[in-house]
Amino acid sequence: MNELKLNTSIEDLTVFLNSYNLLNQREKINKISKAGEGNMNLVLRIKTNKRSFILKQSRPYAEKYPSIKAPIERINTEYSFYKTLRDNGIVKNIPKIITFQKNDFFMLLEDIGESDFSDIYSKGYVDDNIVNTLIGILKNIHSCKNIYNYPLNKELKQLNHQHIFILPFEKDNGFDLNSTQQGLMDLAKEFIENKTLKNKVLLMGKRYLNTGKTLLHGDFYPGSWMKNNNQIYIIDPEFSFVGDIEFDYAILAAHLILITSNIKLLELIVDKHINKKTINLKLFYNYTAAEIIRRLIGIAQLPLNSTIEQKRKLLYFSKSLIT
Repeated sequence: MNELKLNTSIEDLTVFLNSYNLLNQREKINKISKAGEGNMNLVLRIKTNKRSFILKQSRPYAEKYPSIKAPIERINTEYSFYKTLRDNGIVKNIPKIITFQKNDFFMLLEDIGESDFSDIYSKGYVDDNIVNTLIGILKNIHSCKNIYNYPLNKELKQLNHQHIFILPFEKDNGFDLNSTQQGLMDLAKEFIENKTLKNKVLLMGKRYLNTGKTLLHGDFYPGSWMKNNNQIYIIDPEFSFVGDIEFDYAILAAHLILITSNIKLLELIVDKHINKKTINLKLFYNYTAAEIIRRLIGIAQLPLNSTIEQKRKLLYFSKSLIT
């Protein structure tokens, strides 16, 4: 495998892309830059004298956390997600694929701009129109047919399982939470030492690892949302799998609550957006709680402006949801 780096030179990248005949005649690369703040993969924005596009390459570790091993084949799952949506006629809210090259584990994608939702946590507010659009996108994803041969994505599910359902509740998990916010370690201690809560979360984790019936994005949070020309796009579906429909809705609900620190939002989401005939509310609440907890006392921290007291309330609220 030819592993690219953030500091790969224009000359070396030109040779690499030309080896796949991906640059047009007389096309020259003018600039290479990092695209976004993703955790998992190398993502480069490449600007030439003719166009701009995104190069995304996976490697056998997480780009942001090199000590964390991750299956290099995850780029195959990402390609399968985009292809499945297009095969089902869903093209509006996803970037176009220029090429997918399995041997070197990379894709070239349409550049949908640099405007993401990374500032949404500091704003503390989400417009209702955005929520409605995101719910509509989820419904489209979940409507996909012919997913019987979709990648199981077992290794990446196992990685996610560890960081959602296991590590945040481990005593010696190596997370220096006080470096994120003073007092967070003491706040986490009660949850780490709660064996009853830990056992309930373990059972939830076993459920997560099962194969379900619905195509999921698998990581439906603001880091996977982009906006361009008044349109929202969904990116980074390497965690996608066929599973419980409740999981995607729970990730969205958890992050809306984390953004606003408003626990009343949960019931508003249930009343307005959740089909109680097809959604298991208990499972939805459990998954929502697990995501809130792991984002507050796990390694994948968010740029929240919440005080320790606000985080305490969110943690206790989440604990009350787990039954």
